[in-house]
Amino acid sequence: MPIDRNAFFARTMHTPDSPERAELRAALRELSKALLPLHRALIESARDDYAFAYGKIVGPAQLLQLVTDDPFFAWLKPMTSLIVEIDEMARVDFDAEGARAVAARVEQLFEGAFSERYVPLLQRDVDAAIAHAAIRRALAKLRS
Repeated sequence: MPIDRNAFFARTMHTPDSPERAELRAALRELSKALLPLHRALIESARDDYAFAYGKIVGPAQLLQLVTDDPFFAWLKPMTSLIVEIDEMARVDFDAEGARAVAARVEQLFEGAFSERYVPLLQRDVDAAIAHAAIRRALAKLRS
């Protein structure tokens, strides 16, 4: 099925940013960049916990399958969804209210049911703690 170039570019490009929106776009990108190492650290910690409980994970393909489908990893899906949403928002036109709403959802993620699994991992994994601090700095830029 051929791609309509005009529709593609309309969906993937944005109008020139005002200084305020350029600042918010940079903050969104910074937040995404901060979330990725945390997400990776959480997957690695959950992988180790899974291997301890159920047996060794053989290769990245099995890990991807488990992260996608296994209930043991389901608690990570809200973070995965937020990363995708932030990356999409940073690519297209958005309003300041939308960017701040995404920041609020990231903050809520760390306070809800996610935190039951997150806090113990945060306390034992230095990489996760460092990434969490970077996320807090990025969130502060979105709140201002």
